Amino acid sequence: MSIRFNRPFANPIKAISFDLDDTLYFNEEVIRNAIQVQFDKVCELVPSAKQKGIAYWDTLKWQVAKKNPEYCHDVNVWRHHVLDLGLTSFGIKEPQKSVMNKQIYDAFCEARSDFTVPQQTFDVLEQLSDKYPLVAVTNGNADYERIGLAPYFVGYYRAGENGTRMKPYPDMLNDASKDLNIPCQNILHIGDSAMSDIQAALNANCPSLWFNPNNNHYPSGFTLANGEYSHLDDLLTLL
Repeated sequence: MSIRFNRPFANPIKAISFDLDDTLYFNEEVIRNAIQVQFDKVCELVPSAKQKGIAYWDTLKWQVAKKNPEYCHDVNVWRHHVLDLGLTSFGIKEPQKSVMNKQIYDAFCEARSDFTVPQQTFDVLEQLSDKYPLVAVTNGNADYERIGLAPYFVGYYRAGENGTRMKPYPDMLNDASKDLNIPCQNILHIGDSAMSDIQAALNANCPSLWFNPNNNHYPSGFTLANGEYSHLDDLLTLL
């Protein structure tokens, strides 16, 4: 297998930016489990919460997002506000509410990064890092040190830190460009989402590759990435 190009790179690639979730490891089951762990912790601390069910917290999530859309740019801040709203709805007051909020959040975070990154990911990153400086650019909150990815990256950018907005905004890629002292046009961004990753690359004037493991059709209404690939080791053709 190899990279399937829609259009060639217009400029030499001098650095590579990677999305994390669902690009370097599959994330869906991890998130599903972490949300269940969070709900279990809520019910342990507030038994009456069980009656509302787990879907109640998803409803609160979008209530918070609608009222304060700026919270969505930092998933950690967003989660804390959802927990605060939920605990308030069950009659929990301060200072107990803040203590419970932290306990529930910590339970979620512990489960959120409780997974093993495939060995192939480490192997490919190691080879790529011999030729290119690599940076991680994520909207998520997996602990990239705990899951073993930190040694392969010279920079880590998480939405919400230092005032950066989520992809598809170009903020994190622009920051990476400044820190690397490499123009965005020479930084290849790689990710699984046409809406966030590829659009962020376009907004920052970075070339991009779309990770398409299931050989899906590219989402309609979005500008194509420079190319796509289905297997992580396809990226070794960049060497």
